[in-house]
This record gives sequence, structure tokens and C-alpha cells, in this order.
Amino acid sequence: MDIAWIDGKPATREDALQAAAGLIGKSRQPLIAGLRTDVAGLRTAFDLARRCGGVVDHCDSDAVYPLVTALRDSGAFLGAPAEMRRRADKILIVGDRALETGGDLVRWVVEGEPDLGVRTRASKRGIMAIGSNGAASLEGADVTRIACEADDLIDLLGLLRAQLAGHRLGKGPVAEEELGRIAEFLKHAGFGCVIFAPEELGELGTEQLLGLVSDLNAETRFSTVPILAVPDAFGAALYATWSSGYPLRVNLGTEVVQHDPALYAASRQLVGGETDLTIWIDALEGEGNAPASSATSIVLSCEPPSSGDAPAVAFAVAKPGRDHDGVLYEPRFGSFVPVSASSGGEGAASDLPTVATLLEDLTAELGAVAKAA
Repeated sequence: MDIAWIDGKPATREDALQAAAGLIGKSRQPLIAGLRTDVAGLRTAFDLARRCGGVVDHCDSDAVYPLVTALRDSGAFLGAPAEMRRRADKILIVGDRALETGGDLVRWVVEGEPDLGVRTRASKRGIMAIGSNGAASLEGADVTRIACEADDLIDLLGLLRAQLAGHRLGKGPVAEEELGRIAEFLKHAGFGCVIFAPEELGELGTEQLLGLVSDLNAETRFSTVPILAVPDAFGAALYATWSSGYPLRVNLGTEVVQHDPALYAASRQLVGGETDLTIWIDALEGEGNAPASSATSIVLSCEPPSSGDAPAVAFAVAKPGRDHDGVLYEPRFGSFVPVSASSGGEGAASDLPTVATLLEDLTAELGAVAKAA
């Protein structure tokens, strides 16, 4: 089984590591991106970035950046879905995307009745959905539906905050009576939860929603469950924060870590030609090649590189949760959880190196090249 390639041709792992180290040594601005891997892989990716002076970003950080920005700027009440399922007596679903993106998770959270907490145990759960599709996918659930188009959600959230604060209101996207129904629903929560998709609301809408939940916590208990299209991107952002002090889109090639959401976005680096070498990591989906760009690429993937424009150097790596045990971000628990290999550790797949092992070897090879020089 081939596990390494140079310019699309099979190579030994040692030769491929030497070739990759040579490319990194010549690079002026490497980009370490993709980041679809487990926690051990993320750790070694950041270690490599520090060693070679690279920029780091997840390939799908755009999907989580509305939440990342709001968290960075104003903080948030974040609840684990597993806890909200057992504790929340009032659940508000804002927008349509949460059900479209994570319908199974949303349905799992809202089913049943709360059985945890003095304020909510044995209460009848109330569910309200604000959106344009009427939460049609929540079949069988007793849902109060409020019609509102996606473009009007931010205005509605602003009016709702004003209503709860007792301010005068102007005309909004829903009738005053319905706005009052939403406000009363929220005020009577023993422990409430708002479910939403940050991608749908954007940075401003996400900040407005998190502000609403903060307002509600002055009188009752409330939290949120953001539904993320790419959960491992949020996991990578969390790792970046505790590892570097900043969320994704960081430059580790300077004396002091630099964070810039625009300048260090992987999409900008690739399209704008601001990187001359891309180290692309995808051990979860395995697209095989890095996105098209003028930059030379080194690819670590759980699938072989596809035909066409082959990477300069490519490695096949093991997939966490299939070929080896690992720790991954799990949306249901809102945190990182251990996952066991489903392959049983037998067969050709078990012979593949993990991302962490391969990047550790690559970092060591860089050290050997530096000593030789």
C-alpha cells in the first residue's frame, strides 16, 4: 500500500519527509490549513507552525467565525446540548438553518421533558420556533410557530431586547402581539435555551442573540446551543485559543503571536498569493488535494491524492475514530470526547501514521536539515 507520494509518484516515507522538509525550509510564508484532525493532530500542527513560522487556519473557519467573533468580543452563555435536553423547560429555535444543518441534534435536544434541576424538573417543556418554514421537521412536537424571514431575524432580536427592557418600539417584522408572545415565553422560563445557527445570523445577529440571552440571565436562567455546520472547525478554534491565546487565523512566525481574522484567513492567503507553501491536513474527510492555488502544497489526507494536479508531496494518514483512537469535538456534548477506532486496529489502515506522528517526524526532519546546514 502506497503511503507517500512526490509529484504524484509513489515514494518512501523517508524520501517524502525529506522532500517536505526541504520545501518548508525554502518557504518564506507557509500556511498550515485544513486542520481536519483530532486534538493530537492539532497540537503537532501548531508545533510545526511555531517551528517553521507559519500561518494557521481551518479550511471551514468561515462557518464558525460569526460565533468566534461574538465570543471574542462580548462573551456568551453556552450550554451543552446533553444538559439542555435534561434541564431546559423553554426552548426557542431562531431561524431555519439550525434544523436544516443539525436537525437530528435539535430533535434530540427538544424531545422529552426536563428531569434535571430544582427549577425545571418535571415541568412541561415549551418549544417556540421563529423562522420561515414553521419548523416543519419537528413533527409530533408541540411547537408554537412565529413566521419571520431570515433577513428580518436581526431586527426581530433587537426589538425583542427592547421589548424585554421596557423600551418604546417601532414597527417590526412581526406584529406587536406576536412579539409580546415571544417575550412572555422567554420571561417565564425556569431554565431556557436558545438554539440557532451562527452562519445564518452572521456576526451581528449572533452578537444580538447572545446579548438577548445575557439580558434574560438578569432575571432567570438561560443558555444557548449553537448548531455548527462544521463542528471540528469550532474545535480547532477552541484549541487555537488555549494554545496561542487567540482563535484561528494566527501567525506563529513572529516573536509575538499575531491574530488577524482577515489577513490570516486561509482563503485570502491562497487566493491572494500571500503564501508560497500550503501544508494541508485533512484526516476526517480526505479530499486528497489542497484547494487550487499557485502555492506549492504538502498534503496529509486519509484518502490518497486524486488524479490531476498532484501535490508536491502527499502522505496518507490514519483517520481518527476509524483507524486509531483519538479525541474529537463532539457537538452533542459541546466539548471534546475520546473516540475509539472502529477498524479494530487490524489491516492495512492500522499501518498508516497518525497526523500527530507524521508531523512530529516532519518537525524532527526540519531540525535535522537545520543542523546539517
